[in-house]
Amino acid sequence: MQVLFSHPELQGFRRWMLATRDAHGLYRQVGFTSLAAPERFMEKWDPDIYRRGQS
Repeated sequence: MQVLFSHPELQGFRRWMLATRDAHGLYRQVGFTSLAAPERFMEKWDPDIYRRGQS
């Protein structure tokens, strides 16, 4: 995470987001928190997109 946060081309971002199933404690150690306003966020998820794309 330190390499990502310090990369010159990734400076100036207002928000970093990530998804994790079970590493919340790890990411809290580098400054991530729960969403401040989760009611504002939505997703469109297609778990099979890569399988359908294969012939």
